[in-house]
Amino acid sequence: MNEILDEIEIQNNQKRFSKLSLMTSIITLGLLSYIFSIIPKKIKAGEGFPEPPMIVFIAIQVFCLIGIILTILSFTMKEPSTWFKWLGGILNIVLCFLIVGSAIFARVA
Repeated sequence: MNEILDEIEIQNNQKRFSKLSLMTSIITLGLLSYIFSIIPKKIKAGEGFPEPPMIVFIAIQVFCLIGIILTILSFTMKEPSTWFKWLGGILNIVLCFLIVGSAIFARVA
């Protein structure tokens, strides 16, 4: 009579990593838009191309890496499926491919 019945799994309702993943992807998008806004509309051959600050490039790489880590954590911690979990995950993956692809293109070209 004193048998333990099947235990009910406690569902993880925290969405901490999903929200952080979305925030880092938005920050990375903001930094990338800042880089693109620095590029002048018309470039003349005699003038130099303004070089963006190196700290912005480092921040983009750091936030991209943190975003990928947070996306992986949100999936491995089995957080509930929400729109910001998927949006943050997709944005982080696309931004990672964009940054890695542009770095490879810059080395080859």
